[in-house]
Amino acid sequence: MDMIEDFLNIKYEGERFSSGRLPLDVLADLQALEDILTTFAREIWLNENGRERMPNGYTDWFRMSLTGVGDGSALPKLELTVVEDSQQSMILDDTKFFLMKKAEEQFAAVLKSANDGSDIVLSPTQIRNFNRFLTNLKPGELFKYNPDKGDDFSDIQKVVSLDVERRKRFLTSVTTTYEQRIQGRARLKSVDERGALKFSSAELREFPIFDDSREPTEYGANIGAYYEFDLTVERRHDDSIQSVITIHDLSPLEDPAITAIDEMAILQDGWLDGYGKEISLATRENAKKFLVSSNRFPAFYAVAPMEDGSILLEYDRDGWDYGIEFKSDGTYCVFGIDLSSEAEFSDTFSSGDFKRFLSKVKGTLGQ
Repeated sequence: MDMIEDFLNIKYEGERFSSGRLPLDVLADLQALEDILTTFAREIWLNENGRERMPNGYTDWFRMSLTGVGDGSALPKLELTVVEDSQQSMILDDTKFFLMKKAEEQFAAVLKSANDGSDIVLSPTQIRNFNRFLTNLKPGELFKYNPDKGDDFSDIQKVVSLDVERRKRFLTSVTTTYEQRIQGRARLKSVDERGALKFSSAELREFPIFDDSREPTEYGANIGAYYEFDLTVERRHDDSIQSVITIHDLSPLEDPAITAIDEMAILQDGWLDGYGKEISLATRENAKKFLVSSNRFPAFYAVAPMEDGSILLEYDRDGWDYGIEFKSDGTYCVFGIDLSSEAEFSDTFSSGDFKRFLSKVKGTLGQ
């Protein structure tokens, strides 16, 4: 039995991996990585030996272990255990260790093709394995592979990098769908007696979820409400969701601002001492659409209905007092007042200009 320390020089870069942290969801990548390498080794052996089946006990030939994480961005330290035959050939090419080195070369070639956007031919088993690899990688994060040893990943001629977009392009070039873990917020549109749910959001459009872990009536009471979700999904080339593979979390969105807006449904014309227009469903939905469009909005110190039928949200940041109005005619208004001077601004956006309106609000938050 041979042990190879520091096998497969890989690195994760991004805020989540600083100071040598390795989030637990990355462990699924390492399991998929082991399956990718052992499958390549199997395919190489069968091809080189003209066989259709592997010898008995081949599943015990290789074992990968995580022995530590290097400093800086996460550098998983992997150890490979190779079970060699007691009478192994003196020819290096015949050893199982050399077989695994060939598998690593195949893995590196696939990563390079993915990095370069080249065509890739993989077996159905490997397509499934790569579908499971890097599913939890987030925007702005990188997975890197270096064929050389050491912690220096600066040589762009040798080091291969994958991010979310390159991974997606790679997977969609070899199969019709790809897997990805996603988080966000969506509105529950419908539910049937079998637990088949239909959600919608501005980013994902409509998508189905089947959840038989709860009674359908529990969801039925919340139709029209917003949920926070954490899902592993199968997505098509156009990014639409074909199916949900795993529900990590699916729970009603607890947002005081949304609750306050929902409560405005009871207001009828004349609610303000004989004045005050009804807050229409469309106005309420516009305001809630804004609130679920990002997870990074501040706490609003005021969420209030206005006499003219609009909704006002107020917040402060860096010495400015800001307000956002959702008008009854579908338009949006963003205004601000500098509390330490006479500076102020007010911008109005049409009903079809939601993206520019949202960008303006995020600009007030420094996003």
